[in-house]
Amino acid sequence: MKLLKKLSIMAFLFVFSLSNALAESVDKNLPSAKDDRIILKSQIIIPPQLGSYREIGVEYVDPGYGTVKIEDVLTNEVGYIDGTPRKSFTNFETFKYASILIIKAVPGLGDIYRRGEEIYNALKAIYTDLSNIDPYKRVEVETKYTYRDFYHDLYVWDYSKIWKYIGYSLSRYYYKIYGMWYFDSKIGEFRYNVEYYTHQNGYPPEVIAKAPNYMKYNV
Repeated sequence: MKLLKKLSIMAFLFVFSLSNALAESVDKNLPSAKDDRIILKSQIIIPPQLGSYREIGVEYVDPGYGTVKIEDVLTNEVGYIDGTPRKSFTNFETFKYASILIIKAVPGLGDIYRRGEEIYNALKAIYTDLSNIDPYKRVEVETKYTYRDFYHDLYVWDYSKIWKYIGYSLSRYYYKIYGMWYFDSKIGEFRYNVEYYTHQNGYPPEVIAKAPNYMKYNV
């Protein structure tokens, strides 16, 4: 019994410390994208007449009717949302000052625009050879997005003494991808550079299409 009790305490401390580690904002330090469905955090919210709200360390045998459990679930990066068709500009200056519709009608966000200069500066921070761009030659740019879904899954402890699935709210994390063709004056030829600003490459979401009750557990 003493050994069993000791193991139970150790298991509780491990789960509790892991739960606290994952309880930080999901906008940073996201877990590996190799998993298709990652439970970031699980917590129980007890109705006021029964108690208070607290993180789950171990499951309660019977938390009480009406007790709510919310699981934060993050999916892998999935697919691509095609951007608007590849755009061509007669020269770099035209591209640089253009307002570019990079993607149309993203669910939860609508249309997204960028100045050519923003796209150029984003790529230049990674590809130093963009400093050699010939300002008088043709420039082409393409854009697209990948995304991850973020769920608040809602369960209620019902009279059957089980967690009954009630529903979810869905938010979406979008990650941009920029590609650019340009003439490198130093080597005398056109080059293409692309950067995947995705979670797998260590980038946070560029934009989040938030559900109305995103991260509002009291709702």
